Amino acid sequence: MNRKDWFTACSAVEKEALYRAELENYSEKLVVNGEGRIVFINEKYAAEFGKTPADIEGMTMAELFSRIKAPVILDIRDFDIPFIPHVDAVPGKSDGYIPIFIRSPLMDEKGAHVGDMIYDGQTWLRRYRGLYDKLNELVDEYQYLHAAKRSNTNARFVGSSTAVVQLKREILLAAKTNATLLIEGETGTGKEVVANEVFSASARSGKRFVTLNCAAIPQELIESELFGYEEGAFTGARRGGKLGLFELANEGVILLDEINSLSLSAQAKLLRVLQERRVDRVGGDKSIPINVRVIAISNCPLEQMVAEGAFREDLYYRLNVLHIAVPPLRERTEDIPDLIRLFVQRCNLEMEKNVDQIDPKVYEYMQTQPWPGNVRQLQNWVERAMASTWKNVLMLSNFYWVDTRQPAVHLDSSPLKTGRQLPLPQMMDELERDIIASVLKQSGGNKKRAAEVLGISRQMLHRKIKQYQI
Repeated sequence: MNRKDWFTACSAVEKEALYRAELENYSEKLVVNGEGRIVFINEKYAAEFGKTPADIEGMTMAELFSRIKAPVILDIRDFDIPFIPHVDAVPGKSDGYIPIFIRSPLMDEKGAHVGDMIYDGQTWLRRYRGLYDKLNELVDEYQYLHAAKRSNTNARFVGSSTAVVQLKREILLAAKTNATLLIEGETGTGKEVVANEVFSASARSGKRFVTLNCAAIPQELIESELFGYEEGAFTGARRGGKLGLFELANEGVILLDEINSLSLSAQAKLLRVLQERRVDRVGGDKSIPINVRVIAISNCPLEQMVAEGAFREDLYYRLNVLHIAVPPLRERTEDIPDLIRLFVQRCNLEMEKNVDQIDPKVYEYMQTQPWPGNVRQLQNWVERAMASTWKNVLMLSNFYWVDTRQPAVHLDSSPLKTGRQLPLPQMMDELERDIIASVLKQSGGNKKRAAEVLGISRQMLHRKIKQYQI
């Protein structure tokens, strides 16, 4: 009898005993069922409450922590984007705090959610941070070896609409100077493509082009990433120290994507670098002169953030020496056929397809859509459609997840329809809210399908739902 058959033949009592034995040897704290009740708990952890597992099992988490401070519980699926808190600085029980927990879903054979495993977050996050630091070392080595490599060699701004012609003029003008450039636009409009075009057309095109997504790095690590650090600057600092991205980009260009996500303290340090053109490494005692052109990208209006007190006004003016506003796709729908042809061409190479014809109905339908996810959403739709076709013609039927009987999302209650006089940022927020609510309604509340139709991730959709209280 093999191990699988032997385990299947075990009684429920035997299986439970085996599971408890396994639970004691790992970092799992407890297991909750689909109703949120504790069905297993580590004996050592139960003893911290002065109880046995039998005393606690059957309780809810709220009941267990009713008299003490509840733990911070993070969802393991939230770690798609690196999130590394300073684990060593998390207060211990002596300070009256409960450590961080990590929750991981448990599924049955049919894929249905039946409960959650609760892990010791301190141990898990330390391992995760170790892997993250190792990844950073590899990224640094890549930057040294391929410092002048563009992030997307195929990136180019496609289209011949009035908005795009004007945009291309602005790109060429920005490329002729070394002034700091701020690029603003909605998510998915192609802001990084614009930055690449400016770099390629500039006198620094043969120099280093270093990029940093400010939203993907924990705020407590931003300073060491941008400015570097000396050996021994803090616990875990690399032997010999580390060059910051500003030093790596010296004589070239540094691209700061999603700069709107920087904390106010990080903004103050960046402002000083822009003013003095010198960087101070963390733990260092000397200033290092730099010659770097800064290109900043923001997916929300920085001027509005300044008015709300979320962004420093002096830094905003330092960044906004030159300004390029990338138009959303709904303002340049005449470019959609060109974009579709470009994406089909790329998919032919990447997927080894041979699509050389596109049904005109595809163009007609796509030009009726509101495109809240902009060019990125259109690209996502074309790639999904190309994956489903085996002919040499791309048909409207290949966009199988879209209800093509409805030519567009109807927004009768939007500010554009009602004629209400609102500031542009508020009007854009209301329009985005209406689009998301309408797509959710059309998808029957299925968030996964709605995210696919909108061309955004489920995590972003959840954030938007919470932001707009949909």
